[in-house]
Amino acid sequence: MDNELLTRAIVVWTGRGRNPWPERDDEAVVTAFGDELGLDLLARVRTLADDFYNSKANVEAPDISAMGKQAAAEFHAKHPEIGEDAVRALAWCYTYDFK
Repeated sequence: MDNELLTRAIVVWTGRGRNPWPERDDEAVVTAFGDELGLDLLARVRTLADDFYNSKANVEAPDISAMGKQAAAEFHAKHPEIGEDAVRALAWCYTYDFK
């Protein structure tokens, strides 16, 4: 799967840059990428999001900023192929959920 498409799909799915707070929007991904590709991307996006949320930064980091940085660094180490825009979008969701 094309990593650039995956990065864009994560950003679309989270609503980063479009919404004031995270919104995991499956329909937005399907609309942006079409039915077949959109559904394929969604499966991978959800797996990557779950992997991001495996971080224990929410209980280890001293504050929200450090929490986001730690979770992002852990994720990036496991998935260097995923673009920074997607990592920032997932960190945005993570810190929002654990604030």
